[in-house]
Amino acid sequence: MRRVRAAILLLFLVLGPAASRAADAATPPTAATCVGIALTDVLDAACGIRLAAGPNAFVWPNASTPIDAAFAGDRLAFLGKPPASGARPVDTITVWQQDGNVWRGWSAGGTTSAAPLPTLEPGSTYIVVANGDLAWSTAPQRAASVFAQSRIVAFYGRPGVPQMGILGQYATAAGAAKAVAAEAAKYAALDKTRRVVPALHLIVDAAQADAGNDGTYLGRLPLDVIQPYVDATRDAGELLFLDLQIGWGEPRTEVRRLASVLREPHVHLALDPEFATAGKNEAPGEAIGYLTADQLNAVQGDLAAIARDAGVPPKILVVHQFRFDMLRQTPDIQRVPGVDLVIDMDGWGPPGQKLDGYAAFARAPYAAYAGFKLFYLWDSPVLTPEQVMALSHPPDLIIYQ
Repeated sequence: MRRVRAAILLLFLVLGPAASRAADAATPPTAATCVGIALTDVLDAACGIRLAAGPNAFVWPNASTPIDAAFAGDRLAFLGKPPASGARPVDTITVWQQDGNVWRGWSAGGTTSAAPLPTLEPGSTYIVVANGDLAWSTAPQRAASVFAQSRIVAFYGRPGVPQMGILGQYATAAGAAKAVAAEAAKYAALDKTRRVVPALHLIVDAAQADAGNDGTYLGRLPLDVIQPYVDATRDAGELLFLDLQIGWGEPRTEVRRLASVLREPHVHLALDPEFATAGKNEAPGEAIGYLTADQLNAVQGDLAAIARDAGVPPKILVVHQFRFDMLRQTPDIQRVPGVDLVIDMDGWGPPGQKLDGYAAFARAPYAAYAGFKLFYLWDSPVLTPEQVMALSHPPDLIIYQ
């Protein structure tokens, strides 16, 4: 801690006035010129900052912003080789501010011993201490991500099919919405830094053994069956996830069927590669399927277009994973402005096995946000909210099946 403070003070003494003048002279970024991607925005002084190894002074040019949001997604990127295999740029920085005689600090892992630094305030000076050269997009967000200030707790399932998840145990959408709110309240009591938003995670395209007339091995919920869940979650101030098990269908085609519903600001999407088995020429359930980076990127593009055209906040895309081969070409998975990509650790079993999967998948470099699914019937035992929130990086999305 003393070394960090000494480095920061030295920066102010040697470079501070010049750094402050440069930051003050920067043109405030605009949504029209900035895209929110570090490696693009760093080329424009109005949109990004190059962070050199060591301490960097800057003046925050935007409105008050949660610091987690300022460094979320691909707003931070390595310039050159990562310092370690699998390292995330956000894990290589700490942010500091002197508030009178008190130092405030922030890191992605919450490891600083200083007073917390929850937000970046307009016109205030901060220090980013970086382990290597980084690009940082300081572009203002076009619309607030759900994850900027919130964690999500969801109930998963299919209406009328209790064995597919807890959501199916409730006779009405309103009943499910009320029940998940009670579970979410347990997490809200454990974490005062982020509010907790309840959600329903509805399986709308369920994989089945019969190929059906169209050969997709899918049983689809009609839109008029989905609509009560749209209405109930909206009325309760909750979120709704539409889950597609893919089968032999084409992901973009299935998304387009739901486009009118996805225009709702509180409705989001999930994809389940486990049942996407066309590439293996086997029916769902006979093999573990997969999705490719190209497929995920195409769906993200469609979701971004829906959010942009509807004028709603970023869409969340949840992708379930419990084996490495369920996602192919992961280095090519893109971070798309207007989409928050969540990788959900979807495996069941004992805690040690689940936590290993969480580290491998939900915390992978291609995961912008971390999801964790808990199985009431199959986990042994089910991790408690206290155990989940005690993780070094608690999930951004918790799903109960």
